[in-house]
Amino acid sequence: MMIILYIFIGIIALFMVIQFNMIRMAKKSKGIKLSGLRGELKVLERKGTNGLVYFFSPSCHACKTQTPLIREMKSEYKNIFDIDISKDFQTAGIFGIKATPTPITVEDGMVNNVYLGAKPKEFLEKLINKYNLSSVK
Repeated sequence: MMIILYIFIGIIALFMVIQFNMIRMAKKSKGIKLSGLRGELKVLERKGTNGLVYFFSPSCHACKTQTPLIREMKSEYKNIFDIDISKDFQTAGIFGIKATPTPITVEDGMVNNVYLGAKPKEFLEKLINKYNLSSVK
């Protein structure tokens, strides 16, 4: 019986170490100067430009609820981008993405902050206001 308890505790500890490592790696992306972006993302390399970049994967369960919310916000505000990492792995590499969903804020051509996991609409709206993303209309 004790051996089962030790195995269970070991599995939980391993899971916690993996989560801690993901957070540590995400924080390393903060402050990265962006270069080599293509298409509509190129605008984020310019000084004075702010944006929100959301990375997702179609196979990610949490992304299935977050992605429609981001797309709705994308239709309302400029400089919100959604990137499917299964189709654009190169861009995910530039930003140092290790997990999905991952919203990232960009300010003056640099990664300002990395937020791991799905976020509520209220949190995302605060980011939009904080980074002064303009309305599309």
